[in-house]
Amino acid sequence: MKKGSVIIYSIIILLILAALAYWQFFLRNNSNAPATPDTPQTGFTPFGRPSTGTVVPSGNENNNNNGDATSTTTGVKIKIPTLRLLSNTPVGGYGASTTETITIKATKLASSTQILGTTHIRWVDRGRGNIYEALGNTLDIVTLSNTVVPKIYESVWDKNLTSFVALTFSDQDNTINGVLAELKSRVMPKIVTSKNSTSTTPASQANQTQSQSQTNSTGTGSLTPYELKGKSLPDNIIGYAVSPKKDRIFMMINNNGTGVGYTSNFNGTSPVQIFTTPLTQVNVEWPSDNVIAITTKGAADQRGFLYFVDPKTGVWNKILGPLPGLSTKVSTDAKYVFISAAGNADNIVTSIYNVATRKGTDGIIRTLADKCVWGNFYKDMVYCAVPSQPVKAVYPDDWYKGTISLIDKIWQSNATTGEIKLISSIVDTSDRVIDAFNLGLDPKDNFLIFMNKNDLSLWSLDLVSGN
Repeated sequence: MKKGSVIIYSIIILLILAALAYWQFFLRNNSNAPATPDTPQTGFTPFGRPSTGTVVPSGNENNNNNGDATSTTTGVKIKIPTLRLLSNTPVGGYGASTTETITIKATKLASSTQILGTTHIRWVDRGRGNIYEALGNTLDIVTLSNTVVPKIYESVWDKNLTSFVALTFSDQDNTINGVLAELKSRVMPKIVTSKNSTSTTPASQANQTQSQSQTNSTGTGSLTPYELKGKSLPDNIIGYAVSPKKDRIFMMINNNGTGVGYTSNFNGTSPVQIFTTPLTQVNVEWPSDNVIAITTKGAADQRGFLYFVDPKTGVWNKILGPLPGLSTKVSTDAKYVFISAAGNADNIVTSIYNVATRKGTDGIIRTLADKCVWGNFYKDMVYCAVPSQPVKAVYPDDWYKGTISLIDKIWQSNATTGEIKLISSIVDTSDRVIDAFNLGLDPKDNFLIFMNKNDLSLWSLDLVSGN
């Protein structure tokens, strides 16, 4: 073989060996490489969040910049809106209470534990009579009772939210009747099984399921913790009010054209007649222990009066009047009265009246007293739903009849200093037009509760985190 041929063959063999080496060490290894590393990579986890993605509360998440209260459960943060829709269906009255914060002292085995209080709100479904409950620190709505009590129009509740006095409408004779209802713990039926029975057949399972379904669909099932028990109240009720401690009831009856006033325990026992009066068209309040407030029903062409009545003696004392279209809301210590009256130019005039000095100051905010409530804890504060824009009308008649609807904001007024403050522009934060009425507060003034006159829905406004 010639020397040149040997050189050529040697070069070819070297090239082939180089190609095999390149494939072995580069291409082959890359084709078998895993798509992800064998061990997880550790890196930046925002806000201390573990790689599982579960949000763990850091202990200061309640300090939100937006002012919303929060509730955390199983590591998940829940936002509770400042303005909250509690019931989208018509409501027949509500009650509110605030539980105290309890501290359990430390022992040798455990450190001190603090159980935070919260606000409870209970209400009646107007059409069916179901009882519902919401808490101030959770979004859950709980059905407490599904006992059918139809057409409850309004109600007042006792201190523990276990009983209420209500007015119902009867289709049979088109009358309004009173009822006292109490939430009673439901007795859960026990399931008795045969000692000899070791299994349940599919047929019996189907029968049990069908029976349970039928029971629940009728609204008398045993899934709710309570049921309503009640009794009828006297006919021809003019008005009623609950005492400041919410343990007694004042009730006014129309007895053959004469107004008769009674006080009793909340459950209706131990009634005492305290007065008779020729007045039968009145609104009543029981703002403080020693004062029952009686205001003649307002109309623009009628002169109205406000009286204070001693619940023990039945003695009357005229406070205000005569004023055209008078509506009032008395403070919970009976020291002040928010007054609205008919103006001369189809408008509303308001004032805050000092009972002791018998002098009034300009209320500044223009709204009906029916759309206001005084503080329970801060007794010199009055909260009112005030129209965003003034509406010319015959007040209060047109609003009572529903020929006008108002678009409200919530204002606060201090009767002592005269300072006013915008609390919430609810028209901007809700999904509908709200004409607020039947305003109420929990005992600590944490939440303002109100109904919308347009659709009778129920709302709450957080006054603590909202400010």
